[in-house]
Amino acid sequence: MGSDVLIKNGMVMDGSGEPARKADVIIDGDRIKDIGSFPDAAASRVIDATGLVVAPGFIDAHTHLDFFFASPRHADVLESWAHQGVTTIVAGNCGYSPAPINHDHVDTVSAYWNFAFPRDGLEFEWTTMAEFLDHLEKIGQAFNVGILTGHGMLRTNVMGFEARFAEPDEIAEMKRMLRESIEAGSIGLSLGLYYVPGIYAHTDEIMEVASVLSDFGAPLVPHTRGMSETYAEAVREVVQIAEELQIPLHLSHHGSFIRDDPSIMERAERTIDEARKRGVEIGHDFIPYSTGSTTLLSLFPPEMFDGGLDKFFARLEDPLVRKRIIHGWETVVPGWPNWEHSWWTDNHYHNAFSSWSLICLSGFRKDGNKRFENMSVEQIAAKLEKDPFDTVFDLVLEEKGTIIVTGGAFDNPMDDDSVAAAASDPNASICSDIVGGDHGTINPVAYGAFPRVLGRIARDGGHMTIEEAVRKMTSLPAAQMGLKDRGSLRAGAFADITVFNPDTVIDRASFANPHQMSEGIEYVLINGKVILENGTYHADALAGHVIRRA
Repeated sequence: MGSDVLIKNGMVMDGSGEPARKADVIIDGDRIKDIGSFPDAAASRVIDATGLVVAPGFIDAHTHLDFFFASPRHADVLESWAHQGVTTIVAGNCGYSPAPINHDHVDTVSAYWNFAFPRDGLEFEWTTMAEFLDHLEKIGQAFNVGILTGHGMLRTNVMGFEARFAEPDEIAEMKRMLRESIEAGSIGLSLGLYYVPGIYAHTDEIMEVASVLSDFGAPLVPHTRGMSETYAEAVREVVQIAEELQIPLHLSHHGSFIRDDPSIMERAERTIDEARKRGVEIGHDFIPYSTGSTTLLSLFPPEMFDGGLDKFFARLEDPLVRKRIIHGWETVVPGWPNWEHSWWTDNHYHNAFSSWSLICLSGFRKDGNKRFENMSVEQIAAKLEKDPFDTVFDLVLEEKGTIIVTGGAFDNPMDDDSVAAAASDPNASICSDIVGGDHGTINPVAYGAFPRVLGRIARDGGHMTIEEAVRKMTSLPAAQMGLKDRGSLRAGAFADITVFNPDTVIDRASFANPHQMSEGIEYVLINGKVILENGTYHADALAGHVIRRA
């Protein structure tokens, strides 16, 4: 009797970074049966990979697609990930996850973290992480899915958006929910120490909550307490936590937005290097673009959110408060620790995004505002004949905060070398950090992150071998996230496989023309099922597994 699938005559890059070798791959069910030379092998389906690379399916190590996985539309909307060769998606990053959820705070989470939600909304048909993962399995998943538990969600469940340190009983409840979530299959704990409410947490709180991870060997995955002036201190904080608790640390989108002071990154890297020498397991992920997206609400002074979003919106109506916000944006330089400096961790108005002409808004829901989709604040203000600051304030009130901001160096080739250098770090997994996946984002990460590294950075730029690029998309993130039997081509591993043309693989999306599928990804198999072949995507395959931490 033959096997289910035979991939023959390909150049196998097994995910280790070692040189490719010509070999055949035999698949039985959802696992790889064998790899070698099998000229007489028979199978129900034969794929001739002559001239093509056969690699492990790519793992997107950092996304904000978790809430969207619960939508029955997710398979259609996420087609571009298949065209990038992605088979596994890690979500629940930056402190927010769909579970566990206190239903009293659904409206708050839905507004503040709206960029991760389906455009048509979300019915929370679960409370616990176990119920959420069961729900994902029930509706079927287009990709393999691994879900981190968000500390920000735990804190919101217990305290709402209160700008204060947690009490011992509140920390104990967070720990209880985290333990329950990890036992249900969540793969680790994410932190969002730039976002509300994580921004209000003392280091001691993080240390105590994260101590639960020690019993599981699960990773701590932080968006650090600042990615600008205080980044070195922020890195030191989470390194100290990971070292004391003896748990793996994975830094989300590692890097500082402050480019004119290289000492910040030098100090951060020195802290990391010294900790590694002491045996601390530290990795990170990186977005291969110099532009980012997030919720527009995150740019506002953190103290504005004390007590919840209703109080935030009420404060924003006050002209005097507006003046204080503008003054803060124009003058505040964050200090360490942030609780001694009005909670500020970053002032992205004057560093990451730098100008209203470089800040684009999207995700509008009001009919009268949809004409502003993906326009810069400067352009919108001109059309409204308003001051840019009042434009932002008024739109936030009209849209109840559900606006996505994208800023940075749009399609600027001057940034290509620095992006390539950062992507080449041997400890950097590649990720999309997608924001607004169901909101028509202009950020090309949704279409091109992985082929961009393979084609432009590795093949054309020569910054790394294609084998090394594949490692950074497969075995490296699998190890960092504890994804058992994923990210490598070997007998017994899950049959997540991407077959691509090494000569033609390339991204085609840009900020100017964002909705363009990548080229050169010929076949994608998830758990042994073909979900992409010769440009055709099978959205109805629903071949993904909900990955539960063993």
